[in-house]
Amino acid sequence: MTTSAARAEENVGPESPESEAVAPWQDRLYLFLLGFSVIGILIQITLGGVVRVTGSGDGCPDWPQCFGRWIPPWEYHAILEYSHRSTGTVVGIIMLLALVRTFQKYRTDRSLLYILIAAFVLVGIVGIIGGQVVLNDLNPAIRTAHLALAEMVLLLMIIAYVIAATNPLTRVFNVAQSLEGRQVRNLAMWAAIIALVALLSGAYVVWRNAGAVCGSWPLCGGALIPEIELTFIHMVHRVLAGVSVLLAAYAAHRAYRLDGASKLLRGSAVAVGVVILMQVFIGAANPWTDFETWAKASHLSMATVMFAATSLVAVIIWLAIYREEREALANLIE
Repeated sequence: MTTSAARAEENVGPESPESEAVAPWQDRLYLFLLGFSVIGILIQITLGGVVRVTGSGDGCPDWPQCFGRWIPPWEYHAILEYSHRSTGTVVGIIMLLALVRTFQKYRTDRSLLYILIAAFVLVGIVGIIGGQVVLNDLNPAIRTAHLALAEMVLLLMIIAYVIAATNPLTRVFNVAQSLEGRQVRNLAMWAAIIALVALLSGAYVVWRNAGAVCGSWPLCGGALIPEIELTFIHMVHRVLAGVSVLLAAYAAHRAYRLDGASKLLRGSAVAVGVVILMQVFIGAANPWTDFETWAKASHLSMATVMFAATSLVAVIIWLAIYREEREALANLIE
């Protein structure tokens, strides 16, 4: 029996009261809680985008109540704003349940435990900042921090889900391609980072009221380098988005072609490609539709999905390499 297999049996065998003979990847309820958290965060960020583009940010002028009531008035902007808050509350509860189950069954897995603690603390901070966004008359700097921290919570929950859902004995790609795997991991990491920067730059564009200053695509009024400040800010966002798309596409292509790539890795790489196509179309649809509400809201939503998809590819490869290195070190010690 290999060292890794022995350690796996040691951790999940019937003699281990901590895990009750069930490993995280075998615990359907646990995976549901983690997966629901990821999906819920995506929905919550999307609703935040809808609130922003519909001008519903001050639909409820107070916090945590809405017009001094726990049930908001039957009014369009108030319902949208309160739905955004309520989704965040539900996500927080689900994340708390996942953290409790981690303490109950998997507290010996320090990686999962620390990541979920950090994510739960951070989602609480996001909620508090969300309240400050309302109480401080939608201050742009606070709003940008609110979005950035929400994206960090999403990243942490993606990492937790991948750690919990993957069997450590399953090969993600051939060991002989470890060097290439590291290269692809780095590409995907940079693609995710630039996707996040592009996403936040989009929030800055809205902050500066530069979202609708370019009525054409891909250039802004035919100029390669606009002379007006607002159009320049808008075009910087487009350039960042273009770089993130190209880098993400290249990383996904390299990940898919890794020799012996698992179904999870290839499926994630394909998802990146699909998201890229959708995001490019939606980005172009904004000026083409004269910045319709659905196009603006979908743009932020797909930017978040793109960040999540590229992060997923990076995390899958990173975790595989990390586990491989730990196994090699354990074998060397023994």
